Amino acid sequence: MDLTRDVLYRGYLLNDEDIQSNIVAGDFTGSGISGCVIDNVDWSDVDVVQFMEKRSQQDGMDAGQPFLGARRLRVSGTLYGYTRALLYDSYMELRAVMSPVLAYRDEPLDKGYQPLYFTQPTNRIADYTTGYIDLRVLALPRAFQAVFQIDGQGGAAGDALAIPWQATFICKDPSITGDTPQDYDLYAAASGNTINRGTYLCPVDMLIIVGTAAGSLACIIGDSVFTITIPASAGNRTLRFKGADKMFTVEENSVELPRMDLISFVGTSTWPLIAPGTVAYAVTPTAVTVANNSHMWFYEQYA
Repeated sequence: MDLTRDVLYRGYLLNDEDIQSNIVAGDFTGSGISGCVIDNVDWSDVDVVQFMEKRSQQDGMDAGQPFLGARRLRVSGTLYGYTRALLYDSYMELRAVMSPVLAYRDEPLDKGYQPLYFTQPTNRIADYTTGYIDLRVLALPRAFQAVFQIDGQGGAAGDALAIPWQATFICKDPSITGDTPQDYDLYAAASGNTINRGTYLCPVDMLIIVGTAAGSLACIIGDSVFTITIPASAGNRTLRFKGADKMFTVEENSVELPRMDLISFVGTSTWPLIAPGTVAYAVTPTAVTVANNSHMWFYEQYA
């Protein structure tokens, strides 16, 4: 996270790259600085989930495949106000931003996990022409602290004031992803190459609209080969392939239902992951027509 650039959460600038423009020089009421900055960030606390059991009558442990669990993001910063009253108002606004209940009410389907946007500089100009990678995590506030002290937050009503704060976010998905997805049209071009500029594996989502006919879709995506069987129907259907949730649904007449029985993976394949780099893909329809607005997408991820 580049702390010289904006950091945005729930529409609030936790780190304002232009905070110096908020400085009002002088020693009169209303002079000083206003806004919020981040002073420290720690990304390192990520759970590693792995089966482990003591080996029988020898040193060491037997272990299963490792997976990442939740990520805890610890942030500390400083909040500024032109006057004591303005600082207290800003403090209450920041408390509301850091409320998990209000975050949930904004995004109930995502259980309150909302994007925290930030950037990181890069020298990979061919991939990122601006010299920055725009990133995000899906985070829920878990703790917020700002300690008021008479020596630090006392003084006259017109004095400019500041208070340090710290917060902890939880990310149920530990992924650090690009802020916009890589999107591939499955109507005009059902084959091509996926390009993952990140450094980690990415799950895939698809939305495919098909007509009334029965048929199938043969899919080669990432590290997976699978077939989607489509029965006949009286109207168009919307197929949703939800890679991160490992769920396949069919929507018809505005009713969406799970239809895991319609998807079958070949060999040892399972839900596809897109590796870093360039990888060929194909979605081949048989006896069905794929309609406009059908597409496949994923968010590039960074380890």
